[in-house]
Amino acid sequence: MKVSKDVAAQHRAALLEAAGRLFRDKGFAGAGVAEITREAGLTHGAFYTHFASKEALCAEVLATTLARAAEAFDRVGDAGTYIDRYLSRRHVQDRATGCPVAALGGELAREDRAMQRIFAAGLEDFLARFVPKRGGRAARSRAIATYAAMVGGLILARAVGDEKTSDEILGAVKAELRG
Repeated sequence: MKVSKDVAAQHRAALLEAAGRLFRDKGFAGAGVAEITREAGLTHGAFYTHFASKEALCAEVLATTLARAAEAFDRVGDAGTYIDRYLSRRHVQDRATGCPVAALGGELAREDRAMQRIFAAGLEDFLARFVPKRGGRAARSRAIATYAAMVGGLILARAVGDEKTSDEILGAVKAELRG
């Protein structure tokens, strides 16, 4: 059955949204095409209308979620507020719609160069927003260290499985970053 361009665009968006949530929650290997299409409310065949392969979907989801994460910084407007929201109990509990770097970063080290290039471009986009306009190399180094501490802190806070220790980690990283 032929669908309109608007409906096709809606289907594609639904697949990207569902895959984005599932990949961040379960990892690239943990979510299959059948589960993604079911989550999007579509058929398995609809997937292949929009994507040549699961790998193509993974690449597009990575690029899209990284761009949205960078745009989230723009909406917040300042680093202190962004850090507070990033290192929050809510973000710890909401892996499926949270930071793609914290959710998928460990997997990206094992992905192919194409996926790593997508990640590197997304990281550069984020850093360009996070580094003060006239900051130079020192500001870029601080931004890299800050972001690495934020991502690492979030990963640790999620991994401990204990809310008290998780909150301790979040608090310690926030305090260190506010130095």
